Amino acid sequence: MNKLKWWLRVVGGFYLLLGVAGLGYWIAAPESYAETYAATLPSAYSGDPLAVTAVVDRDFFVMFEWIVLGVLMFIAAKDPARARFFIGAMVALELFQYAVVNVIWMTRGYTTTVPYLILHLIFGITGFVFLRQTAALSPHSA
Repeated sequence: MNKLKWWLRVVGGFYLLLGVAGLGYWIAAPESYAETYAATLPSAYSGDPLAVTAVVDRDFFVMFEWIVLGVLMFIAAKDPARARFFIGAMVALELFQYAVVNVIWMTRGYTTTVPYLILHLIFGITGFVFLRQTAALSPHSA
């Protein structure tokens, strides 16, 4: 159970860090945020103000998602045995949403997604392994 507690803390901390830092940047300097994003877009989209605006607006809501998930992960870390379904949902998000979307973005020419793909795969795989290990130890898993 200790591995799951630390997994929840590390991944939850990552989400909180990204969410709070991104939201702060978005609020404090929206023009600069948009320029930064425009520089990472594939060349077909980088000159399109509507594409940049759409990505920036989407990010505003995604940052709140990360903050909520980070807080929930810290709450779940108090008793991972009772949060197994939530942990499974987070593993599924890592592997079937975040990792997949990073692969799609890579095929579309985004240049900054490789490190995030690696992190999401690490988070998803380790979360799955730790969840399986604790299921094997649990007297209620049968």
